[in-house]
Amino acid sequence: MPPVENGGPPIRNTRHPVGVRITAALLGVAGLILGPIGYLNAVAADADSAAEWYTLGFGAAVGLPLLAAAITTVAGDRAAARWSLTLLLWPIAYITAIHLLAAA
Repeated sequence: MPPVENGGPPIRNTRHPVGVRITAALLGVAGLILGPIGYLNAVAADADSAAEWYTLGFGAAVGLPLLAAAITTVAGDRAAARWSLTLLLWPIAYITAIHLLAAA
């Protein structure tokens, strides 16, 4: 079967944009929730386990949105990829809020 550029029939799109967006949304919500939880546990932890909590919080807050952006980019959903990348601003917001509220 010749490709579409050579006059062949269009290839049927087998991607499921709703499923891709649901997956990206679940990963985004997990990053929004687990990032601050990990950071709060790191702030409250003693010296023995604080590094692990910082790593888990950072991994959730940054890694999960990047994974969502990668999935949506491969699926060809640019809008969802853009929204996933905007979630990378969330750690700046919650870290600032935690430290401002702790100082008060």
